[in-house]
Amino acid sequence: MGAIEIFLNKKPDFITPLDRKAREAFLEISKSVNHIRQRTAQSFFVQLRHLVEAINDDPFRDTILRDAILLSRCNWTLVEPFLASVRFVSEDAEQMAGWTRLALDIGEKDVDAAAAFLDLTQKAFANLGKEQLFQWGGQAVEALQTDRKRMWRTVIAYLEESAADRCAYPLSRWQFFLAQAGHIAKSSTAAAEAFMRLGNKVCLMLDDEEIRQWIAAGLEAGGTEEEVINYFSGISLKSIETRDGIVTGLSLKECTNTLLLICEALLGKAVKIRSNTAIVGQKGFAGGAATDGRTIFLPEVAPEFGTFKLMAMHQLMLMDTSLYQSATVIGHMAYDPVSIHVTADRKLLERLPGLRSDMVSQMGEDRLKSYPERLDSDLHPPLPWWGDLLPDLILETDATIERLKEKAADEYGELPPELAETLLAAMMAEGNRDRDGLWAMLEEMLNTMVLTSPDAEELAENVKTFFYKEWDANQSDYKLDWCLVRQRKADSEFNPFANDVCERLSGLIKLIRRQFLCLKPERFRKFRAQPTGDGLDIDALVAAVADMRSGAGLSENVYVRRDKRIRDVAVLFLVDLSISTEEKINGRRVIDIQKEAMILMAEALDALEDPFAIYGFSSEGRFRVDLFRVKDFGEAYGPDVKNRLGNLEPLGLTRMGAVIRHATHKLEASPAAIKLMIILTDGRPYDLEYGYLDYAIADTKKAIQESRRKGIHPFIITSDKKGEDYLKRISPETGSIILPKVELLPTLLPAVYKRLTV
Repeated sequence: MGAIEIFLNKKPDFITPLDRKAREAFLEISKSVNHIRQRTAQSFFVQLRHLVEAINDDPFRDTILRDAILLSRCNWTLVEPFLASVRFVSEDAEQMAGWTRLALDIGEKDVDAAAAFLDLTQKAFANLGKEQLFQWGGQAVEALQTDRKRMWRTVIAYLEESAADRCAYPLSRWQFFLAQAGHIAKSSTAAAEAFMRLGNKVCLMLDDEEIRQWIAAGLEAGGTEEEVINYFSGISLKSIETRDGIVTGLSLKECTNTLLLICEALLGKAVKIRSNTAIVGQKGFAGGAATDGRTIFLPEVAPEFGTFKLMAMHQLMLMDTSLYQSATVIGHMAYDPVSIHVTADRKLLERLPGLRSDMVSQMGEDRLKSYPERLDSDLHPPLPWWGDLLPDLILETDATIERLKEKAADEYGELPPELAETLLAAMMAEGNRDRDGLWAMLEEMLNTMVLTSPDAEELAENVKTFFYKEWDANQSDYKLDWCLVRQRKADSEFNPFANDVCERLSGLIKLIRRQFLCLKPERFRKFRAQPTGDGLDIDALVAAVADMRSGAGLSENVYVRRDKRIRDVAVLFLVDLSISTEEKINGRRVIDIQKEAMILMAEALDALEDPFAIYGFSSEGRFRVDLFRVKDFGEAYGPDVKNRLGNLEPLGLTRMGAVIRHATHKLEASPAAIKLMIILTDGRPYDLEYGYLDYAIADTKKAIQESRRKGIHPFIITSDKKGEDYLKRISPETGSIILPKVELLPTLLPAVYKRLTV
C-alpha cells in the first residue's frame, strides 16, 4: 500500500473538498512520495492540498495541475515551490509553459538547482522583471550542461545571488562569471561556489581579460583546498595583492596625501587612510573600500582618482554609526545594506552637490538621473565606490579601544585618554587587532615617551618664548609642548644692503609701486536707486515720480548709498635663514637674492598700504627654533627695517612646522579679512632630531593644514629643484611654486603676491 492510501485510510474526507480534476491531480502527484518516510509524506500531502486549493480560481488551473504532475515525475520536491510560485507567471499561458520547461530542463540535470530556480522565481520576477526571467533560468541550464556534477552548487549560488534584492550585476555579467566559475570548478567545486558568492566582488575594478588573469593566477598558485577557497572568495591577502597587481589604474600611494586633504576638509579633522589589505579576513570584507569607524581602508589600486575620491568620501559618511543602528535584535545590528549606502550618498551630495559629476563619470548620466532620491531598476548596486559594510569590525574596534583606554588610565594615570585612543587607532589601522598584542605595543610606546629638557642658555631680555606642539606621523598624534620657538628682533645696526638695492633697482621699484597702486581701491563706491541711503538719487526720484503719474506706483528705490571699499589684506613673510642659503648662484648668495626680493616687496607694499610683517627663521633642535623679527604688523617701514633686512645671515637648519605654527599665531591676531603667509625657502624641512624626511614632511603638512583651518593662506616659494616631490606632499599645487632659477625671485615675488590678492 502506498503512502497516499495509508494517509487517506486515516483521513477519508481529506480530499473531499477538491473537485474531480483537482483530486485526480492530487492523487497522481502523491504517487511520487511513496518511497519516502510516512511522516514526511503526510506533511507533503497537507501542504499539497493547501496549494491546490489556492489555485482553484486561476484561469490556467488545469494547465498548472498538469505541469505539477510532470514536475512530480521528475522529483516530488519540485511540486511545492512550483505551486507556490506559479501565480507570478500564470498570467500568460506561453510564459508559464516556458517557465515550466526551464524548471524541467534544470531538474533533469540537478533537482536541487531546479528547486532553487522555482523557490527564487518570485524574487527574480520582482528584481529582474519578467523579460529577464527566462534569461536568468536559461543561463543556469547552460552552466549545468557544461559540467553538471561540478557546477550544481555554483549554479544554485548564481540563482540566489543574481535574483537577490538589488543584485550587483546585470545578467550578462553573471553569464561571464558562470563561465569563469566553470574553469575554477575543474580544480575545486567549493572554490567555484565561493567565487560566485563573494569572489566576483573583488573583481569589480577589473575588466574581463584582467579577471581571467586573476583566476589563472589563483589556479596556478594551487595550495590546500582551504587556501584555494579563500583565494576565490577574495578574503586572502594573496587574492587582494594579485588583484591589485593586475588592475590598470592609479596606485593608492600616489594619491593618499590628496585624499587625506579632501577628507580632512570634509570631516573637519584629520583622518587616516590605509590599504585595505590590513583588514583581509574580516567578516564581510570582499576587497572593497571599508572603515572600522576611525580609519578608511581603500584598495591599493583604482581605475582613476575620481573612484578613489568617491570611495574615501563615501566611507567618511559611513563612519556615522547611526546609519547601521536602524534596529537591534538580540545584540546584533539589523540593517539594509543598500539603504545604508544610498543614505550615505544622499548625505554626501547634500554637503557637496558637485560630486554628482564624479558619480556620473563612474556610471553615466542616463543611469544617475534620479539617484540618490530613487534607485532606478537599471542601476545595479553595488556602485563602484560603495565598498563593504563592516559593522562587526566597527563594534570590535570600539570595544577594544575602550577596554585598553580604561587599562591605560589605571596604569598611566596622567595619560590623556584621547592620546591613548589615537595611538590605539593608529596601530589598529595597520592591521594590529589582537588585544594583548595592542596592549604590549602601547606599553612599550608609553614607557619610551620621555620629554627631555634643553641645556641651560642665557637669553636676551627682549626674547619671547613660545611652546608649540609637533605632529608625529608614526604615532598619528601630536607631541604636546614639543618645540620652543624663540622670537627675537633682528640686528638693527646700520647696513647699506637695502639702500644699495633701492638705488640699483630704482626703476624696477618705481614700476612695481605704480602697478601696486593700481590695486588700491577708491575709498567709496556709490550705489544708486537704493531703498535706503545717504541722500536722494535725483535721477531715480524723477523716474519714480514719472512712473507714479503713469499709474505704476511710487518706487522706494530713490536713494544713493555710499559704501567704503577698503583693501583688507595682511601678509606675513617667512625668510629661510638655513645654512644652505650661503650657497652662491652666479656669484650671488641665495640669502642675498631673498633679501633683495623682500626689499622690492616691502617697497611695493608700503605704497599699497597693505599691513605686512617679515620674519627670518632658523633652528638648531626642537628647543632652539628662532624667528628674527624684521618688521611686525603696525611697525613703519623705515631705516630700522631696512637695516634688519640687510643684516639677515645664514644660520642653522629648517624646523618648518614650528615656524609655521608661530606665524599662524601672529596672523590670527590680525583683523584683516584676507591673511597670507608667504614662505621663501631653498630646501626641504630639516633639523636635528626632526626625524627622517617623511616625519618632517608630515609635521610641516600638518602645520599648513592647521593654518588653513584658521582662515590663513600659506604659500611656499622654493628654489629647490628637487622640491616637486615633497612640495606635493606638504601643500596643494595651488599653494606652492618652484623657481626654475632663484635669480627670478625678486621680480617674481611681487607678481605672486598680486595674483594671490586680486
